[in-house]
Amino acid sequence: MPLTSEKVRVKLPPPSNPQEYNKLVKLWQNLSYEPNLLDYGESFANNAALLAVLNLSPCVTKILNLRTQQFEFVSSNVSGLFGYEKQDFLEQGLAFMNSIAHPDDLQNSWRLITSIWDFIMAVPSADQVHYQFNYDFRIIKPSGNVVRVLAQNSIFQSDSKGHISHVLCIYSDISHWKKSGQQVASIVSTLSKTCYFFTLQSDNAYRPLTCLSKRELEIVKLMAEGYSSKLIAEKLFISFHTVNTHRQKIMEKTHTHNTGGLVQFAVSNGLI
Repeated sequence: MPLTSEKVRVKLPPPSNPQEYNKLVKLWQNLSYEPNLLDYGESFANNAALLAVLNLSPCVTKILNLRTQQFEFVSSNVSGLFGYEKQDFLEQGLAFMNSIAHPDDLQNSWRLITSIWDFIMAVPSADQVHYQFNYDFRIIKPSGNVVRVLAQNSIFQSDSKGHISHVLCIYSDISHWKKSGQQVASIVSTLSKTCYFFTLQSDNAYRPLTCLSKRELEIVKLMAEGYSSKLIAEKLFISFHTVNTHRQKIMEKTHTHNTGGLVQFAVSNGLI
């Protein structure tokens, strides 16, 4: 008999974790972290105003402890998006995310995440906090429904040695925005205002596909807000011709063909 309730406590069997996942876990576990003095689950639980905002948000919020691969905080609205209960994630951690991921996306997701992590670890530790990284994947709900999720992540805490210990994760349902099956990841620098995209290459390795400059990101956001090229030119104090040149280059870089497609791409990759 098919399952009809979305709010179900589930104990799924351990997934066959991809090699890339196991490699990253080993890296995280082997770092010589300093003791963590803050319990985020308790801290958030004692902040009623913050909890009210997060639990009513259309996005799901989690805090991941990289040292343990456990979630220290999960917003209560998680059952609405994922279909599983909050305790499933708190008790089973990152492995539970693997177990509910669509099997066709699981390995590619961890290839993307590995590429992101290689990129971030090559950045000086003092600058890592300025990077946000995003990727999309599908999950399978208890009902059997498939949802495409955008995961937007930022560095939440590093110890005095510069080792990243906690990541803030925001999940959104982008099923209605992204129809293509190609998984893409992006890394945005809040310092330089640039963006790198990663996609699967012919040799099955993920590499930076392209980079949007600070100016190009500004134009993408204004286009998404409905500004015409003329109004963008006036707002940014550049010529109409320059705006259109930027628009053409942006569409070439993102492989989109019109404003609607570009806005869809930007939303699906967490750029706006």
